[in-house]
Amino acid sequence: MAIVDKFIGMYGDSPVMKRNAMKVIFRKLRAEDNNYKDIMARLGNEVYISEEEVAKFGFTEAEIYAAIAHELGHVVYATRGWDPDCEQRADSFSAELGLGEFMINIIEKLIYCRRYPRQVSQFVARIHYLQNIANSNREMIG
Repeated sequence: MAIVDKFIGMYGDSPVMKRNAMKVIFRKLRAEDNNYKDIMARLGNEVYISEEEVAKFGFTEAEIYAAIAHELGHVVYATRGWDPDCEQRADSFSAELGLGEFMINIIEKLIYCRRYPRQVSQFVARIHYLQNIANSNREMIG
């Protein structure tokens, strides 16, 4: 997939990616196989991307990179499911690559679409978590 190739071209040599180097396989998640209408998903070391669902949300290229990084975070930290800790750990990987603000954009889009009404409080907690990471990074720099 072209977007994955661009992601690897931009972030593949970053210290974060090298530190967490793992063999990951990227696959298209076909509409007919996507019963849950996942945007992206992970199974083991395979990351599945639904180009149809990504298009429905109108994600920018940077937001797609953030989502890819989030899924890689699940691989790196061997996390599963929608458990808040697992999601925040995966989010932190995205933030480590400098994509935290774009991850926040994604989460906000997920809230506003109302597709996941039971997850809203968890989404808000994830946004606060990412904002805290950004504030901590600013304090370290400034």
